[in-house]
Amino acid sequence: MRILIPNYCSADSFVDNVTETLRMMGHEVVNMGIISNSLYTSPFYRLWKQTSQKLLNTWSEQEKWMVKTSQHFKPDLLLSLTQSLSEEPLHLIRKNGVKTISWWGDTAANMIGKGLCHAEWDLIFIKDQYAAFKLTSLNLPAFQLYEAMNPLWHKPIAHQQNDKVLLAGTFYDYRHYLTLQLIKRGIDVSLYGGRLPRWASPELRKRHTGKYVVREEKSRVFGEALAVLNSTAMREFDSVNCRAFEIAGCGGLQIMEYRASIEECFEPGKEILVYRTLDELDDLIKHALKFPKEMEVIRSKAALRSHQQHTYRHRLDVILNKFNEL
Repeated sequence: MRILIPNYCSADSFVDNVTETLRMMGHEVVNMGIISNSLYTSPFYRLWKQTSQKLLNTWSEQEKWMVKTSQHFKPDLLLSLTQSLSEEPLHLIRKNGVKTISWWGDTAANMIGKGLCHAEWDLIFIKDQYAAFKLTSLNLPAFQLYEAMNPLWHKPIAHQQNDKVLLAGTFYDYRHYLTLQLIKRGIDVSLYGGRLPRWASPELRKRHTGKYVVREEKSRVFGEALAVLNSTAMREFDSVNCRAFEIAGCGGLQIMEYRASIEECFEPGKEILVYRTLDELDDLIKHALKFPKEMEVIRSKAALRSHQQHTYRHRLDVILNKFNEL
């Protein structure tokens, strides 16, 4: 098929992983081209996009691109990845016989405008079960579908080399405070990701590597750490993020806040470690330091499970099977 993805592609992003997987499956895929992670994750770039769209009261650059590109590319499917696209450009796309599918990989709370709540989607996939229920209650064609990992680069390539607890991503309020608590307890942390917020504590700034890791480099640092702590923002609630599948696929020892949805994806205690309180987290880290061979078994089981059940190919098979039923 010909598939149009109306967004920029940064290394190891949702767009990157889906594009590469679809091409390996034999499909012709066009996206908006490469953009650096430093620019794409910049708060200034995000603010500029939002402000310019509001001031000009017009379509986003992604919406303009998808309408223009569809005229000569003539796609069978428009696949939107965590984007709040508006009705008018989607309607123009659908008038030409193009099917529209949204795969929303973020928390539903981050939708803007009408989000996914309009009738121009042929299919909607979203990682949170309750969000899927809310959409189906409005007779929207929504299904729950988790994110995934890419076995091309999310794979075990390194064994534990240090005793650090690694945290990666954006250090928003909850993760910032959690990290401070670990530091106060004397836990050796290693921090990765884009620029810290201006209000970040000096304690975090001293330990932040300033590195945004992707692909095989991500696999290496995840594998070398004592453990990778996977925390989520307050608005995330009961869902599983893509990092859960990436850490497992990389052979990292994953420690995650408990939520019921984890048990649909991994077996706590055997493939992933979970905690409910800071004291429990502290105990898990101490246990990992004391019993590295036991942790190696958990790492291996998680990697096997992730590669067997949680790849982008697995998820896209679900999406395309539903597409074929339209």
